[in-house]
Amino acid sequence: MTMPTLIQKHQERVTVTKLKKFMSVMNNAVQMAINENGPIETWSLTNSVFDENAGSNTDESLAGTDYFMRNYILPYVKYTKYCSPTDSSCHRYERYSLDGTRFESFTEHVLLADGSVINGMWISDSFCNSNQGDSKQLRNVCGQIFYDTNGRTGPNKTGVDVFLFYFTKYGVIPQGTALETKSNSFGKMCNLSTSSRLNGYGCAAWVIYNENMDYLHCNDLSWDGKKMCK
Repeated sequence: MTMPTLIQKHQERVTVTKLKKFMSVMNNAVQMAINENGPIETWSLTNSVFDENAGSNTDESLAGTDYFMRNYILPYVKYTKYCSPTDSSCHRYERYSLDGTRFESFTEHVLLADGSVINGMWISDSFCNSNQGDSKQLRNVCGQIFYDTNGRTGPNKTGVDVFLFYFTKYGVIPQGTALETKSNSFGKMCNLSTSSRLNGYGCAAWVIYNENMDYLHCNDLSWDGKKMCK
């Protein structure tokens, strides 16, 4: 292999490790929060948005997410900095989809101890108590978490260093599992041939469970078929 190829393969292995660690850390945090506060469905999950578009949301929405973060997440994770949704001093940076389509900018809301970042989250009480979803695993989804493995350091692309997870009553699970067949499926939203600002939303589960990022190198992978380019 050439040096650039070796460097890329190493970075992909680092990403696999970081995503597995993040999911473990978040699920441990959720379990500790449940032990302290009771079942998730009894939490104060005020409808809220905490992501790249936070500035356009209502004060009530922002306050709801700030409350959620301070009471149910931050006490149980190691972090070096937390910026509330209304803190204008937080660093913002450009974000792109897997295929390079420009998205909105991101903000470093929670800088974790290992240098990775939670840069978005939305929570919905009504959504958490509904039966929406592709399968039983995806029903009662309470929100989404946007995770960046290296913060402002590039390339800031969804599916490359930015990944999405669902926050559910069962804990945190990666988006794009084999059971997910609709909008955020691996086939539709983790494919370099797809031009969409949401492309990359379906990559996290593939990276964690197949332990590779070969979708960056070939477009014929699938959950029930080919798992690696070679």
